[in-house]
Amino acid sequence: MSAQQQISTTQGTPEDRQRVDALQRLTRRLHVRNNIASAILAIATGLGALLFFVIIIKLLVDGVPYIINPNFYGADGTGVVGPQIFNTLYLLVFSEIILIPIALSAAIYLVEYARQGPLVTIIHFAAETLAGVPSLVLGLFGYLVFSSVLGFGLSRLSGILTLLCLNFPVALRLFEDALVSVAREQREGGLALGSSKWHMIRTVVLPSALPGIITGVVLSAGKVIAEAAALIFTVGSANPSNVYTLNPMISTDNLTIHIWFLKTVARSVRIRMFTRSIYDQY
Repeated sequence: MSAQQQISTTQGTPEDRQRVDALQRLTRRLHVRNNIASAILAIATGLGALLFFVIIIKLLVDGVPYIINPNFYGADGTGVVGPQIFNTLYLLVFSEIILIPIALSAAIYLVEYARQGPLVTIIHFAAETLAGVPSLVLGLFGYLVFSSVLGFGLSRLSGILTLLCLNFPVALRLFEDALVSVAREQREGGLALGSSKWHMIRTVVLPSALPGIITGVVLSAGKVIAEAAALIFTVGSANPSNVYTLNPMISTDNLTIHIWFLKTVARSVRIRMFTRSIYDQY
């Protein structure tokens, strides 16, 4: 075949050249659209990251001077919000210490050992129902059962048990989802190597489900930190002088209750000032 024939064969018919040109134009348009979409997504991501860092820097600039101030904590319990932060961390740590083993054990049983039947369905229905109960209702329940019937009174212990009732359904469902997400082939591979079921769960299932378990722990911890309604009825809003103690039977407010109290007082002061100004005018 001559060189002229090869060039003619390569170029093809006019219809083929039109198709190639149309395909090239379409490819160029798709590349342009892809670049525009990538640029928009990059800008949106950058703006979100910039906003996040601005908030963090603002919090550090405004908050660090107070955090390093000794009066912020107050060794005698008279600090600005130091006692409330300590009590919030106290409730967080001890409620999570109780919650995680119980919820994780229940999730392992429901996923790995329990037969799927009416009992498991009822447990799931009860957990989802309890997860939708308002925290105010659980606070009243905690006051009735833990503070009154069991005689714990307004104390940290009553608050911890109430938080356990509040977070257990959510943590149970999240831990279950984390365990279910582990592939069945991994379980079968562990058993095929001669491991017992419990050894397979400890060495295969739990490490694979660890990201989901951590997610459940973080979400439950966030609910503890932000909770106020359930703790008003069980922990109270007292500010004792010996707040920096591990005694579970004392009554002391956490950070969210303290903020709510300050906001309520400020609103009451504003109303009184407004009423006084009207009274002075007339």
